[in-house]
Amino acid sequence: MNKNTKKNIIILSVTGLLIIGAVLILWSRKSSTFDYNSNQFAVKDTSAISKIFIADGYENQILLERKNDNTWTVNKKFVAVQKNIDDLLNIICNISIREPVSLAARNNVNKWLATGSSKVEVYYTNHKIKIGKIKLWKYTAKKVYYIGNVTQDNLGTYAFLEGGKESFIVYLPGFRGFISPYYSPFESEWKTRNIVKLKISKIKSVQSIDYENAEQSFSIVRSGERFFDILSGNNLKLPSYDTAKLFDHLSEYRDLNFEFFASDLTQGAKDSLFSSKFKDIIINDMDNKQTKISMNYMKNVFDTANYIYDEDFMDVYNRDKFYAVINDKKQEIVVCQYFVFDRIVQPLQYYFPEE
Repeated sequence: MNKNTKKNIIILSVTGLLIIGAVLILWSRKSSTFDYNSNQFAVKDTSAISKIFIADGYENQILLERKNDNTWTVNKKFVAVQKNIDDLLNIICNISIREPVSLAARNNVNKWLATGSSKVEVYYTNHKIKIGKIKLWKYTAKKVYYIGNVTQDNLGTYAFLEGGKESFIVYLPGFRGFISPYYSPFESEWKTRNIVKLKISKIKSVQSIDYENAEQSFSIVRSGERFFDILSGNNLKLPSYDTAKLFDHLSEYRDLNFEFFASDLTQGAKDSLFSSKFKDIIINDMDNKQTKISMNYMKNVFDTANYIYDEDFMDVYNRDKFYAVINDKKQEIVVCQYFVFDRIVQPLQYYFPEE
């Protein structure tokens, strides 16, 4: 065997080994945990999403449904907070797989997902045939996955796609944090915080009832297309008033919101706050729909076990926030900020014209 023949045999042998190695690598990748589509959790066309169902393992669940006017409802009863809906749709559209859960941690992660995750069902319109702009055979598709705990670096969230074989760490590209809070199964997180949304042209009357000083009660009553009267508590019309302050008051009803639901109050705390009502605001619109806001003081709570307070300098009631009941629904107490209601809670004398 000559020298050239030996050289060709060596080259062919090495080439063959390289080919075999490449085939083995490709095969192992295909059969390994790293063979996945990073967008397989996502629904890219969020305009096609009709409803979203989220439930945890503790009987908390919410159903978000899109209406014809593109607004959303919560559990078929309440208007949803649009910003929260927009944030969730952004997550659903862009959720990506960062990496599969390592083989060593997979069993523990799967146990966590089985017991402590939230189930997410996304319903959306799809078509069986898509050729360019041609779409035929429309049907409702469903994507189901489970969102679990946050990873140790606080930058990812454990998740499992129904029908899959392995769990993943998912994230939102460009966002430093974890996405599980966006999948809240709590109804109160989705219900709108709006109390009333009225343009001045839609306001018929406003009544302010002061329970601490009855002579400061008053009513604002429409007297024309662009005119209002202010009546004192005994229905005497003010001969003149500060017009700017009146319209500042009325403009607050364009989008009046509370801060959050006070869902952690005990029955004793509820009974106590009901006895500290200081004002009622009753708004009537041009369609004779009425909205009533009952305002109750919020008592300050002092940590007397660890601190000593000079009671002469401490306020009994919170100066920043108060409790409110909307339309006499005492089972649903909310927290409001004086900053938001500052122009609304003013007494009658506030509207007297300056000297």
